Parts: sequence; C-alpha cells; structure tokens
Amino acid sequence: MDITGTTNDFSRQRQDLADKTANKVQSGIQDAKRAVNHAADQLSSKADQLHSEAKPLIKKATQQTNAFAQSVVDATQRIRDAGSQVSESVTEYAKENPVKAILIAAASGAVLATLFHTITRSRD
Repeated sequence: MDITGTTNDFSRQRQDLADKTANKVQSGIQDAKRAVNHAADQLSSKADQLHSEAKPLIKKATQQTNAFAQSVVDATQRIRDAGSQVSESVTEYAKENPVKAILIAAASGAVLATLFHTITRSRD
C-alpha cells in the first residue's frame, strides 16, 4: 500500500469536497441575491403602483378641502353682512324711535337679568 498515493487521494478528495462546498455556497449566495433583487423589484413596483393610485385621491381630497374652505369663507361673509344689516337697522330704528328703543332695551335687560338670576339661584 502506497501512503503517498493514499495521502494524495485524500488531499484531492478534500480539495474536491472543498471546491464543491465553495461552489454550493456561491450558488446559494447567488440564489439569495436573485431572490432579494426580485423582492426589491416587486416592492418598488408596488410602491409605484400605490403612488399612482394615491395621487388622484390626494388631488380630489385637496380639491374638496379647498371647496369646503371656500364655502366656510362665503358663509362667514354672509353672516357678517347680515350682522351689519341688523346693526344698521337697529341703529336706524333707535334714531327714529329713541323712547321706544330705550324701553325695549330696558325690558330686554330686565328679562335677561331675571333669567340670569333664576339660573344662578337654581345652581345653588
């Protein structure tokens, strides 16, 4: 039996096994890279799709918000105008009927004072 030949056979087998193992590891790494790249591509594609789908929804929501804000501004202006007209009417009435205006104001004050007094008394 030749020890040198057997040793060389073991060395060659060991080297072949190491090469096969290295090739398997490299193949596994390449497979993992392909899987990661594929998953990243799918994720990127899904993100692009979601962005495309969300864009019109965001635009519509912005338009609706702006329309609502404008309607609030318009309603506020109408309320201010109505308040101004009422104020002018009351002022004009008071100028034309000063005695009646004073009596109405006094009666209104008396009613409010009575209500306030009744409400505060019922809480005690």
